[in-house]
Amino acid sequence: MIKIKKLMRSVAVAGIVVGLATGTLPSTGAHAGEYDGVSLRIATWGGSWKQFFVEAIVPKFEALGGKIVFVTGSPQANFAKLIAARGKAPFDTMEILDAQEVDVLKSNYFQKLDLKKIPNTKHLEDYQFSDQWTATWTTQECICYNTEKFKELGIPVPTTYADLAHPALEGRVMIPDITSGGGLANFAGIVYAAGGDVLNVKPGLDLINKLKIRKFWSRGGTVVTEFQTGDIYAAVAHAGWCFRSKKAGSPIAAVHPKINDQITGVHKYGWIGIPKSTKDPKVIDVAHWFINTYLSADYQLYFARKNAVGPVNKVAILNMAKEPAITEFLQTDPAKLNKYLRIDYKKVNIVDWMDQWNRMITE
Repeated sequence: MIKIKKLMRSVAVAGIVVGLATGTLPSTGAHAGEYDGVSLRIATWGGSWKQFFVEAIVPKFEALGGKIVFVTGSPQANFAKLIAARGKAPFDTMEILDAQEVDVLKSNYFQKLDLKKIPNTKHLEDYQFSDQWTATWTTQECICYNTEKFKELGIPVPTTYADLAHPALEGRVMIPDITSGGGLANFAGIVYAAGGDVLNVKPGLDLINKLKIRKFWSRGGTVVTEFQTGDIYAAVAHAGWCFRSKKAGSPIAAVHPKINDQITGVHKYGWIGIPKSTKDPKVIDVAHWFINTYLSADYQLYFARKNAVGPVNKVAILNMAKEPAITEFLQTDPAKLNKYLRIDYKKVNIVDWMDQWNRMITE
């Protein structure tokens, strides 16, 4: 039995060694036992997000003798842990949202990346990586709608947020709360579509008041549930929640909302970086390997197939374009994707946005 286990481990490592030339493995070389006793702690979401890593990435590192430990929680919660620990992070890599960029930079708790150890960044757009962090995914924020109900009630297919003000949709629409993961991005989309901008959000607040919202969701799973129960006919959410709602049995389609004459669609980005408190050279090496593997075309496509969260790797995007089950919800034309609304959070006063939002929903 011991010999069989050793043989299986050797075969697994041999299979991984083939990938060394592509830069998908630790730069120090890959051989059995090299990473015995080395643990990489990753701060990320729990649930299916973590499970995808467990299925597709963890076995590769375990074959080299290492171990991956997950510190689960939202990016906001994990960043709070980092601040509370005064930069001595209880993890070695951390996923953050684009809306946290300003606060993370101010903290000065992240080390510079060695981009030579993340060669898959060559498949990203220039704005999607720096020596501070790299994008790992993007969501395409959409209007999900129940095709059967829209047809039954004679409601035109929505193309803008304002279309959700149709009288037959009163009390049947959900949008994300501003504090949710997609809240800021979707609020910005509504603001710009209503004629405002990051410095003037009142037009967006006025439009939201016209929509007669059923509720503001905090967890994306609520969108799936409320479509299943028939309590909503439309929701503002990222394409992945439209995708999952259809997989759960609801007749759902997605529309990428028109923002103005130049922009259709809204992006939200996820980033990943390495805290300065990660100092062990082997762990730093493996942290870079993990980021590079996360960015590989294979994993990015695997991830998109599972939850319709958009890849940033251009090869994965091209491959995704061949899969109708995904392209039903995700845009794959690079020219169009590069024209989606991306919010410059350096210009955003998030506290002010939230204050104005809270006043709106309590009036």
